[in-house]
Amino acid sequence: MTAERKHVKANGLNFVVTDQGAAGASPVVLLHGFPNNANMWQKQTGPLLKAGFRVIAPDLRGALGGQSDAPQEVEGYGITNSIVKDVAGIMDALHIRQAHIVGHDWGSALAWAFAGIYPDRTIDLIAMSVGHPAGYFSGDHRGDQKQKSWYMLLLNVPDKGEECISSGNMFDGIATKEAQAVEQPMFQELGMMEAMKKPGAITAAINWYRANGNAKCFLEGHMCPTKAPSVSCDVLQIFPSGDVGFCTEGQAKTSGQFVKSPGTFRYERVETPSHFAPYTDPEPISKLVLSFLKRQ
Repeated sequence: MTAERKHVKANGLNFVVTDQGAAGASPVVLLHGFPNNANMWQKQTGPLLKAGFRVIAPDLRGALGGQSDAPQEVEGYGITNSIVKDVAGIMDALHIRQAHIVGHDWGSALAWAFAGIYPDRTIDLIAMSVGHPAGYFSGDHRGDQKQKSWYMLLLNVPDKGEECISSGNMFDGIATKEAQAVEQPMFQELGMMEAMKKPGAITAAINWYRANGNAKCFLEGHMCPTKAPSVSCDVLQIFPSGDVGFCTEGQAKTSGQFVKSPGTFRYERVETPSHFAPYTDPEPISKLVLSFLKRQ
């Protein structure tokens, strides 16, 4: 069982991907969110490998502190029209036809979109925190979710978004004190604060918001440049209880409406203070992930 950081080309860009486990094992593709990179998954990797899976964790385009390409143009960061192709291309480069797709934060929106656009390449889907992007700003929770997502519009303002992130205080007034107590050490441990100093790094990272969480998205009721399709695979949606500063539980809990036959939808709420539960509270997350992946 070996761990290897591979350099691959996909969708016209260069990506660095952590590839661990036996080549013939069932692959699990882990998709991180903001402001993270593949290191976000380090506390989930061990249990997956021990259970016999192959674990693929790419630094997605523009990842803060990542080693993959980080284009500065907003247009390249649309999840439904661009970044899903990054994931498909990475899988092609690693000779992976189908995989279990797991996402957190923006990686969750990406995972949902990938499963809908590439159903033949998705074994099943695990989404954490963020539900289906087509329902994020719609439904009974839409007013509450738009209110919680005010920071997305702030990050869309040129220069102001960069200033907000570089100050290191962007989560003040959003995350609870309990969440910040566990999240600030995480940012230091994963080198997020140092990564912000790299020229162009912040702009690339918040391009995810500018392409997928802008005013047009708010008005149209969905994230991403185009509405992501429904999925037909089995889905596990995990919602950390402490996530309420960023996400309403409603947008996650109602995502089953975007799962069509023969897929099934399972919803699990985890009592933990942080949005970044896969890293800050890994054990209950690993338990749910493995119970879902090994259900058959």
